[in-house]
Amino acid sequence: MTSAAFNLENLSNFNPCVLTILVIGTEENLRNYIYSQRHFGIEVNAWSKIIPVPSCPGKHMSLLNRTIVPNQAQLKN
Repeated sequence: MTSAAFNLENLSNFNPCVLTILVIGTEENLRNYIYSQRHFGIEVNAWSKIIPVPSCPGKHMSLLNRTIVPNQAQLKN
């Protein structure tokens, strides 16, 4: 696991079809959550590396970028 600083500039994404999900919790709970997402078709390797949350002892975080497809009602607006 790396202790590199977290750079919020990496979250910049101007594509409205990409949703960035940030999950924060204990390392164990975070791993359990990531593995549970396989039931919804999200592969474990789609998540970023689990890294410590700066200035928050015992908390870790991981990111997921997902492409979302707008439904037909959203396309008409």
